[in-house]
Amino acid sequence: MADPTPADAPAQQPEKPVPQNMRNYHAKALASLERNPDLAITMLLQCVQTCPWFDEARQNLRKAAIARYLQKHGGHAAPNPLAGASAVFQKMKVNGLAKKGKFDEAILECEKLLEKDPLNIHLVKLFADTAIAAGKPVMAHDTLDIVQAHTDPSNLAALEAVGRLFLELKDYRRARECLERVHRARPQDGAINKILKDTEALATLNSGWEQAAKSGNYRDTLANKKQAEELEAAAKSVKTEADADTLIRQTIAKIEKEPKNVNYYLALVGLYLQQKRYVEGLDVIARAREIIGQDPELDRRYAAVKIEKYDADIAALQEAGQADQAAAMQAERDQYVFDDIAERVQRYPNDQHLRYELGAQYHKYGYPDEAIQQFQISQRSPKDRVQSLYLMAECFRQKGMLDMAVEQLRTALEQLPGMNADKMDVYYLLGEISEQQGDLDEAAKYFKEIYKADVTYKDVSDRVQRIYEQQKAKG
Repeated sequence: MADPTPADAPAQQPEKPVPQNMRNYHAKALASLERNPDLAITMLLQCVQTCPWFDEARQNLRKAAIARYLQKHGGHAAPNPLAGASAVFQKMKVNGLAKKGKFDEAILECEKLLEKDPLNIHLVKLFADTAIAAGKPVMAHDTLDIVQAHTDPSNLAALEAVGRLFLELKDYRRARECLERVHRARPQDGAINKILKDTEALATLNSGWEQAAKSGNYRDTLANKKQAEELEAAAKSVKTEADADTLIRQTIAKIEKEPKNVNYYLALVGLYLQQKRYVEGLDVIARAREIIGQDPELDRRYAAVKIEKYDADIAALQEAGQADQAAAMQAERDQYVFDDIAERVQRYPNDQHLRYELGAQYHKYGYPDEAIQQFQISQRSPKDRVQSLYLMAECFRQKGMLDMAVEQLRTALEQLPGMNADKMDVYYLLGEISEQQGDLDEAAKYFKEIYKADVTYKDVSDRVQRIYEQQKAKG
């Protein structure tokens, strides 16, 4: 399975080079971040004002503004200071510049607003919409990527807005990540259910096309860009069961006409999933396998559909009050997940993400040695490096090898320059291990870092208070 991140990011034309004097100015801004963040942010804003195509400066401006904002507000998003008439006026100003084709000026106005309130989802959307209108989707994507990492998981409105923007940018994986969180909190929300199903179908099509292009296994069968757009539009148009049945019949007819076009098979699977017709979806994947042979993306998709079917059957048994049968099927599902990942690792031993998934399974069921072996491989993947190091540390701790656990966690911290959920997890485990070793001062250092960012994280408030009391008692 290929790492989807590069392919997920939208494409745009390369910009002109950044002058060396501006790169030097950017370096000075970064050097002053720690001692004078206000000055550094002003300098970074000057960088993007002078060179609107200086993407690295824009990303650092966004990160610095968020860090300052969170520090100022105790790690949480504060009430929106730009609400009401002021926000309407600013939006009108930005939109007016955009309508005149003055996109650089419009984007700069957005930057000035985001500098003060970088996690305001209304301003983030305004920036993203303006960047997209300016033909700079990567600029919008970069900002959404940074904002998502700092969005409070309980802020469902923000998660939904970011998810919809990712969907507009055709980053279906990231859209699904956001919208699934909203769905878990609001399972009865029909609109979210619908958009999530559409996103899943589009993600299936998208991943199938990307894998085909990268593997070369069936490059000649891939549809052209026009076909891809037509399939996306068709998937989005499904509103009722009758619509789905019509589109399914049309897609089956296309398969009969072009039996080697794998795009149509993937489209049909997505349509069946929207209707929860899992058996038919699995059958379609099996037919596609017969055409192209062994393929990691089809294997992944088959497993995903199979697990979704298990989950639906388990939910039905629970709703019917058949708790014993539901528990038995849950055990069968869990065994299937483990066996499937293990088998796919054997088929695709160089797939580092699969190695991470297998390591996570071993860790879950209490096999630390086997898990460590997989994490030592999966940590080479940039996408899975931090989580691999974190879970490997948990395995070493389970084995009583605390120094090895700390070594993995400190390596993980090198990959986490800004405070986020992953960094808090790493700090927390370091704090626990320090307490376990009897080093209260070291434990306090880690727990306080979390406390400053998020006082509600796990039991960190109680831990900090307890350590203070223990230190006071020791004199």
